[in-house]
Amino acid sequence: MSSTCYELPEGLDEAIIDFEEVVEQFKKGEMSLTEFKVVRVPFGVYEQRKHDTYMIRIRCGGAVIEPLQLKKLGEISNVHSSDYVHLTTRQEIQLHYALVDNIIPVMHELKSVGLLSRGGGGNTVRNIMSAVDSGIIEGEAFDVTPYAIALTTRLITEDDSWNLPRKFKITFSGESADCNHATIHDLGYIAKMKDGKKGFKVYIAGGCGAKTGLGNVLFDFIDDTEVYNIAKATKNLFYKNGDRRNKHASRLRFLWKKLGEETFLKKWNEEYDAVKKENYPPLTIEELNSEAIDPNFEVEQPSDQKDFDLWEKRFVTEQKQKGQYSIIVPIHLGHLDNAQAIALGDYLNPFGKNTIRIAKDQNLHVRNILEKYLPNFYNFLKINFKNFNRPLILDKMIACAGASTCQLGICLSPGTATATQRILSESNLDLDVVSDAKVHISGCPNSCGMHHAADLGFFGKVARAPQNHVIPSFNVLVGAKLKDGDTELAQKIGDIAARRAPDLIKETFEAYISKKDNFQSFNAYVRSDEGKEAIKGICNSYKEIPELSEDKSYYRDWGTDNLFSSAGRGKGECSAGIFDLIELDLGNIQQNRKLVEEINENGGSDEQKAQLLKDITFYCSRNLLVTRGVQPKHEQQAYDLFREHFINEDLVDASFDELLKLAETKQLNAFLNKEDQVIALADRLKLLFDVMTPGFQFNLPDDQIIKNAQKIEIKKLNPTETPSATDEALNIKAKTVKDFRGVACPMNFVKTKMELSKLQTKDILEIWLDDGAPIQNVPGSVRQEGHKILEETKTGEYWTVLIEKN
Repeated sequence: MSSTCYELPEGLDEAIIDFEEVVEQFKKGEMSLTEFKVVRVPFGVYEQRKHDTYMIRIRCGGAVIEPLQLKKLGEISNVHSSDYVHLTTRQEIQLHYALVDNIIPVMHELKSVGLLSRGGGGNTVRNIMSAVDSGIIEGEAFDVTPYAIALTTRLITEDDSWNLPRKFKITFSGESADCNHATIHDLGYIAKMKDGKKGFKVYIAGGCGAKTGLGNVLFDFIDDTEVYNIAKATKNLFYKNGDRRNKHASRLRFLWKKLGEETFLKKWNEEYDAVKKENYPPLTIEELNSEAIDPNFEVEQPSDQKDFDLWEKRFVTEQKQKGQYSIIVPIHLGHLDNAQAIALGDYLNPFGKNTIRIAKDQNLHVRNILEKYLPNFYNFLKINFKNFNRPLILDKMIACAGASTCQLGICLSPGTATATQRILSESNLDLDVVSDAKVHISGCPNSCGMHHAADLGFFGKVARAPQNHVIPSFNVLVGAKLKDGDTELAQKIGDIAARRAPDLIKETFEAYISKKDNFQSFNAYVRSDEGKEAIKGICNSYKEIPELSEDKSYYRDWGTDNLFSSAGRGKGECSAGIFDLIELDLGNIQQNRKLVEEINENGGSDEQKAQLLKDITFYCSRNLLVTRGVQPKHEQQAYDLFREHFINEDLVDASFDELLKLAETKQLNAFLNKEDQVIALADRLKLLFDVMTPGFQFNLPDDQIIKNAQKIEIKKLNPTETPSATDEALNIKAKTVKDFRGVACPMNFVKTKMELSKLQTKDILEIWLDDGAPIQNVPGSVRQEGHKILEETKTGEYWTVLIEKN
């Protein structure tokens, strides 16, 4: 096997055969969706939002893909998936919309060209990354790509690489600038030379996501022969000590935080000593040949000299190997047409195997091209790639898959990027000036779009709009700096409706371009006080959200005509939207409390203070209603529902009803004498949130349990009628039957959770759901909670779902 690619493990054939048996069991209905998921995800096979379609993620160790491998992937995609292959931010390639019947044929086709998808997902050793220009750039210590390839070859042979507490990500950078994010990975190696010897500075337990963390220095310098031992020891530590019960706190960085630096390093060193006693051989490092191959093509002239000169300026860089050049091939959002993949693979094959790298920004980098063939390559691109010569920033923006295909997505990040591209293209800005800008867009708090490593970053969330509607929105971050010993993650600076995110990007570029002579780079601008204040100002200028009747565009995400829903965009993703809404009101409460404190300390109007206290009362009343399966349509309803579900259920003391009455009757001045009571209500709601279980129950400590003397009488709000349990259709006796027709996402899921919480293990709950988003979404969310879906049966215009409680 060529040293440009990892070696396949010996047991791969048997693993594919075993996987095939699982697929057949699933197709015959002999295996549940959950059981199938447990097997397929570690094989890099993910279910997409479109029913019964799958994404297959292919390992490309060290960012390398050989020309004939790329060609083959285009051919596989033509037959078994979609009309494109997708380049990822983790330097892999994905096939989308494969059917279950296509999964095993794809596995065999991949193997035929030395590729595999195993480890593309799940709690596994993920694709091992390498700097895209390693081996050809001036100033690097040495080429780190062979280390990424060799470590891949070793780790994919080990069974425990597929059964970790959570995903385990490794990367290599060739220089202190940390172009490949070694300082924010589970395990990151930065190449160093010391006394003429190759080695690495090693970082551990970093990572990005909903809770980010910088890596910690493990070694300032370690000999390159220890690369495997370090990875093995880290994997062993993680395998034995990682939290397998809570996937949201199970990454290596959480283990560092849980154990503390001293205990973590003590345990790590114990594992390292044990690994060294095993005397594993060092990795076999095969240096890559970066000497250009001359295919003896007839040298061409560029078809358009002026355009060629501009292309050369934008995308061509001379390598440290004199007379050889690397070329960026821009691929918008990483979507490479199958025909383009096939054509590019065919064209580059005569130039050798060591010619293509996949970049983190989802573009392709071609290397080792002799200067005389640059016009040839330009002519090839002009024929086969429509937008190969436009400003780089238009195709350098990173956007994860978002809610278009990803189960976790909240916002349609690719749609936002495409809209931004269009708006920038229509502007008169000199976009070549911002070619160095890093604009990264993630559809949710998970950092698949690398928003924490951006100059200007965005991650999706749900935001409230007038009349209790919700809209797609982004948190805005600025100013990441990735450098050995001096890394800083991007910091939140504001938020903005998704509809206005492209305008924010355009106006930020406009502000920078007008003052570019004052700053060394776009990064320097966004990190400066001037830049930050400018971006804050842009965010604030778009704070006003029109009502739905005035402008529906705010209530739709980019790339869709459907009104936005916090949970109805696919299976299993209700909870993200729910907690966004909860935390939004908690944030409002906290902000208003701070403003009240400022008025108390510095003075201010009584009218303003009274309004703030009244607003805190409203936010408290609305805050946790979503956990009871209800969502108010107006303010009065929020107070009534709060009485019903919190005061009458002995979660909140009845004395707080006095505040609700003052708010209902708009007696603002009376709140001035109720400040302590309002703050006490806010503290009580925060306590309830803190003790809330994943099942939305409140495990209050004994000294916080209350018993109100009597219930407050409330006018009922059109309760949903509940049909009687029946086993006529499915011959299974449900203990409880609930009709959730007409209940929108995510309320239907919350109501389902509430009903399940009342049942015993193995009890059966029957729910009725509308067609469309409810049936697409709720069963998947229930499965994620660990319960079993026994049946999904369509009855006329609605669905009957039987759930067995875990």
